[in-house]
Amino acid sequence: MTVKDVRWPALAAVAGSALLVVLDGTVVAVALDTLAGSFRARLDQVVWATTGYLLAVAAVLPMLNYLTGRFGPRALFGFGLLLFMTGSGLTALAWSVPTLILFRVVQGLGGGLVEPTAMTLAAGFAPPNRMGRVMGVMSMVINLAPVTGPLVGGLLLQTGHWQWIFVINLPLGLLALIAALAATKPDGGTRPQASSIPPADLPGLLMLTVGFVAVLFALNRSAENGANVWTILAGGVGVLLLVLYVPYALRLRGRPPALDLRLFARKGFGASLGIMSLVGLVMFAQLTSLPLFAAERFDLTGLQQGVLVSALGLGLLISMSAGGRLSDSVGARPLVMAGSAVTLVGALIFVLTHDKLPLPGLYALFVVVGLGFGATAAPTVAGAFRLVGPGEQAAGSTALFTTVQFGASVGVTLLGLLQAVVNDWVAWLFLVVAAAQVVVFGLGSRLSGAPGDQSLESGQLEHFSSP
Repeated sequence: MTVKDVRWPALAAVAGSALLVVLDGTVVAVALDTLAGSFRARLDQVVWATTGYLLAVAAVLPMLNYLTGRFGPRALFGFGLLLFMTGSGLTALAWSVPTLILFRVVQGLGGGLVEPTAMTLAAGFAPPNRMGRVMGVMSMVINLAPVTGPLVGGLLLQTGHWQWIFVINLPLGLLALIAALAATKPDGGTRPQASSIPPADLPGLLMLTVGFVAVLFALNRSAENGANVWTILAGGVGVLLLVLYVPYALRLRGRPPALDLRLFARKGFGASLGIMSLVGLVMFAQLTSLPLFAAERFDLTGLQQGVLVSALGLGLLISMSAGGRLSDSVGARPLVMAGSAVTLVGALIFVLTHDKLPLPGLYALFVVVGLGFGATAAPTVAGAFRLVGPGEQAAGSTALFTTVQFGASVGVTLLGLLQAVVNDWVAWLFLVVAAAQVVVFGLGSRLSGAPGDQSLESGQLEHFSSP
């Protein structure tokens, strides 16, 4: 295999599988009213079908590094996709709200395994000097799926049967699984023998899993129902456990920690995670707020509410694919700084004109916002993966997905909080989006320039091997 090769068939198969899973994470959002009517339940009960899914995804993230080392990324990916399909089939057969929530949790456990392991596999499909192309494709899939999920869900609901939202995952998932396994090589030669794998860091896994799930539970429930004593208590316990994990992991000897915090000491890696947490915040703040704004300002309903989200998606589609490719030659720094500057200007224009501009003008504005915003994600992810060695890619995926999911939960919670306390919540929310871009610009200045500047690149080229 030459240095210039990228394994496009394998990448397409893995990206297609990730697309299916990420789509389903958001497609249910538009079906909550339908589900409540079908089960004759309250909306605050049915919403746990979404909350349970998200918490299940969060629960498996801290375990990914160990599970990937123990079983290999390909095997874990295949198992996760099968579990996701099983959960999809069971959810379509749900006969009550408790069974609906339980089966969605099963689906979330599978989805939580598929997304990061897909990214880990994709990182092995190209050497570092082509990492931007690969991560541009994966970032585009993972970030565009939430944009199109509600639209797909709305179309499927027009059949009159909510079960189609889950049943469709079975044939598509089977095709994706066959294609992915056929296009990738077995893990046998790329992971150590079971006898040589160190024991799991069970205390670390417990602290990370319980802490992360507790924090996300508090954020998600606060966004839906407002803060109360239970959400505050859960959030406090979660934060405490995550804080206690830091000195525990740094002092651990004899076995690798559940998440190696030494990665954060590498130049640019911590900045990359900071940027991706803000990418998650800004992305989901926009995804949840723009349909509400379209309904309030223009009285749009149904699929029409997604018009501004589709404009954002159009800009993302262009800039993520192009940004990934460009980062192979110019590095992440100039792209992230330029992209955040464009997004900052777009957000401020929206703050000043959201109650004046007509719908076509706002559509054009959010195409531009998408162009700028997309230029921050793909180059950042590619740059982060250039900083980790082949044996550390699972840890890199875990860290990236954890920070993005945390940021997304903060973004949704922020929307609920602002709607409750201020009148012009749209302006205040996008002022936060603008402020986030200032931080991204500053963090972007700490990323690498040309890919050759990164210290691990030569070592990765020497040890590069495809899964």
